[in-house]
Amino acid sequence: MPPSGISIVVPTRDTRGVTLRCLATVADAIAGTPAEVILVDDGSRDGTAEAVAKQLPRTQVVRHETSRGFTASANAGLRIATQPLLLLLNSDTEVSRGAIDALVGALAADARLGIAGAQLLYPDGSGQWSGGGAPTLGWLFAESSGIPRALARVPGYRALRPLIAASNREVDWVTGAALAMRREVWTDAGPFDETFKIYAQDLDFCLRARDRGWNVRIIAASRIVHHHGTTINRVTGSLGRQHPHALWTDLIRWADKHRGGAYARRASAVIAAGARLRLLGRRLLGPAVPADLRDTWRGETREIQLALAALRGAEPASRG
Repeated sequence: MPPSGISIVVPTRDTRGVTLRCLATVADAIAGTPAEVILVDDGSRDGTAEAVAKQLPRTQVVRHETSRGFTASANAGLRIATQPLLLLLNSDTEVSRGAIDALVGALAADARLGIAGAQLLYPDGSGQWSGGGAPTLGWLFAESSGIPRALARVPGYRALRPLIAASNREVDWVTGAALAMRREVWTDAGPFDETFKIYAQDLDFCLRARDRGWNVRIIAASRIVHHHGTTINRVTGSLGRQHPHALWTDLIRWADKHRGGAYARRASAVIAAGARLRLLGRRLLGPAVPADLRDTWRGETREIQLALAALRGAEPASRG
């Protein structure tokens, strides 16, 4: 029988309340399953590590005195994990009963399945983006333009483009918010690339695993609630659930690494074009914004402008 023990690694920083809730749901979900839980506290100043040690003493706590970032924290936890299966889990998730078992079962049933991602949900039960195909130039333009978010508000749009799959589906990558893998995949394709600031380390890792012959799949039966944006909205420059500056520059870094400098420059150009379209739309809509929201609107517009300017510094030098 394939090994089924699992190590669950949860990086966190200054999210004591949601982290305790996450770990409580994990403890409930793994009851009766061979498992270890590793919390990597990335320099928290809100007493997260102390609260976890007191309330959940079976959790192994690794503490960074100063913040090293999500990716470095993930790597630190995964390096010391001892079980044959590994699960990287965001601290702002809530794991339903059966969710971890579904991931373990999928990996046990298919020897070539290297990475299994959960189906993420918002707290209201609606679907959340959980993975998909590698970014294309068209996708990059749409992302920076904000068009998909605008379309998602149109009644009936999600019925045509649902985010919740009825069955398991093969993908190029799954989000690191809930990413399970075999230890062999970590040995083969790891660690996560710490040059990525906030985003794309999961995309990069999954594509490296696929290049080595491993399959990647979203497991429909593994339902995990993700309070998307709980951590990122604490970072200066974020717009609710997203940080455009970090996202766009990390995507350019990914494009350069996987597709080369020429492609990365094209990617930078289409992201910039989408951002300019987004800014034009905001300029046209600005007069209609209610007075009590105008300061917020201007602040968001300023962050998009700064993210657009940051693309120039992220673009690779002319080569290839």
